[in-house]
Amino acid sequence: MKKIITTGLSAMLLLTVFHKEAVSQQPQPHPKPKVSHHNYNGDFDGHLPGTWDAVVKDGEVNIQFFGEHWSDGRDFTTVELGTLPADKVGEFSLTRESGKLNFKGVFQDHWGHGTYQFNENPAFKSYLAQKGYKGLDNELMLNIFFTDISKGYFDYLKANGYPSISNGQLADLAQQNLTHKVLEDYFNLFKTEGYSHQSIDKIVELREHGVDARFVNSFHHAGYKNIPLDKALELRDHGVNVEFITSIQKMGYEKVSLDRAQELRDHGVNPEFIADMQNIGYKDISLEKAQELRDHGVNPEFIKSINELGFKDISLDQAQELRDHGVNASFIKKAQSKGMNLHTLDDYIKLRDTGFND
Repeated sequence: MKKIITTGLSAMLLLTVFHKEAVSQQPQPHPKPKVSHHNYNGDFDGHLPGTWDAVVKDGEVNIQFFGEHWSDGRDFTTVELGTLPADKVGEFSLTRESGKLNFKGVFQDHWGHGTYQFNENPAFKSYLAQKGYKGLDNELMLNIFFTDISKGYFDYLKANGYPSISNGQLADLAQQNLTHKVLEDYFNLFKTEGYSHQSIDKIVELREHGVDARFVNSFHHAGYKNIPLDKALELRDHGVNVEFITSIQKMGYEKVSLDRAQELRDHGVNPEFIADMQNIGYKDISLEKAQELRDHGVNPEFIKSINELGFKDISLDQAQELRDHGVNASFIKKAQSKGMNLHTLDDYIKLRDTGFND
């Protein structure tokens, strides 16, 4: 039996490797694993023991799997996994049509860690080969297991208009964890919201970008109807969600269009920026002016730094002009230190334009 060094409390990746026999150890508190879905780099070592971290919450077990060059986070139910070993090293397993995942480890205070080993089901792999999916490596077979792709999974695809999928599409479905339930949610979305039949590639793209039924429906419920799926992808990629839009509208602005919301997000105009500007006296700032200020580098800190030098009631246009001409608090202080105590900000702009440099 070979024992490798265990991690400290703050380490994310366990370096303990169990071989065929259990490693005797005292249970240690373990840090919450950071979910990093499918981070792969290098050769896959699916048949070799790997390590795992887990956290149990509300009947769900999030397990972060680690190999030598990759990590992958997946969620399971406690019902699926059965009795989990508590306070001392034990074994448990999960069997699916595509194979069996054997775990060895320990749970304490909702945290778990240990090792695992995946064994493919040769009969299911033969079934895949008969369907034309040959040369499937261990990495893909483990992802097929995680996604619970089974004979019934292919039947479900066929019943919904996908009689065949390519090797690449099979890999995409598995790697993006497009389970039967996730597919069902997408199919229901397409049907209830009037979208046409979508390709497997489009479904994979939606999943990869985080556009799911909940995301699309949230816009529909907020009054944004008939959003093209490509627009939903665009919104997600630009960080626009319903919460962003409604938070701006609650500040007194009329209904913001999706294109406008995207533009605001791209220019860094968010509720926090608007609130900060309002809090220093610019109560009636428009979204257009807020965007313009952002583009010119004017923020509350810039204005307050000028105010602190005795220049009060600066208009937003003037603040923007100051920034455009390179006049800031540092410049004014430097000029004053050299005896140039000018009366107006316009005078400092003229001074800057003459070539005076702080």
